[in-house]
Amino acid sequence: MSWLVLSLALAAPCEHPALSMLPEQRQAAACDLLSQPAPPAVDRATLSPLFERSGFERARQRNTGAVHALLAQLEHWIRKLLESSGAETYSNVTRVVVLVLALVIGGGVTLRFLSRRRQRQPATTTRALLAPALVLDDPATHLARAETMLAAAPREAIREALLSLLSALERRRFARPDRVKTNRELALELPARGAPPELVRTVAPLFTWFDRAFYSLEAVPPAEAKRFIDDVRALAVTLHPAVASSGGS
Repeated sequence: MSWLVLSLALAAPCEHPALSMLPEQRQAAACDLLSQPAPPAVDRATLSPLFERSGFERARQRNTGAVHALLAQLEHWIRKLLESSGAETYSNVTRVVVLVLALVIGGGVTLRFLSRRRQRQPATTTRALLAPALVLDDPATHLARAETMLAAAPREAIREALLSLLSALERRRFARPDRVKTNRELALELPARGAPPELVRTVAPLFTWFDRAFYSLEAVPPAEAKRFIDDVRALAVTLHPAVASSGGS
């Protein structure tokens, strides 16, 4: 009986509060670990020569291994981020920035082009052609000046031809001599002032051509200026028959 009690006592797990949480098959192994003698205490005096060796200078510092591991893990995470999603995000952001810059540059070029175009083709007004107090001469007089200027100054020649046309229109009261209307506005007012449809269809293209040629930065070709003067002369004759007696080349 005594041997049976002794074997049961030896088979029973050792007394330790933490062992009650373990399964029965692991309690025996835990008891073996607890029954082993504690390791001998380390004499710090024997570690001093080891700390003085090359490569062990930082061994005296506590938690240096943990800090180094944390820094290494952080560096690895940053590199992984840059190589995967970080790189993809950077690439997407770069594409967006390049696209925005391209749109800004394209918009600036477009606005500059439109601004230059408006400068080349400003609104043509009789005020821009004439001084406010200037009274137009007879249509034949302006046509004579146009013929004289044609060879040396085609731009000034077509200006005199336009003045001849305006003078003829004003004498027929198809235009008012207020010098504040654009050529386009004058053409639009012709029907309201009693101008026949045939006259409107003839005058409007002449105004349009003059605005484009006179305010362009390009030189006015003498041949086109001569054709404009001839067209104005033919129209002025119908409006002011006295123009026909002035002749013309």
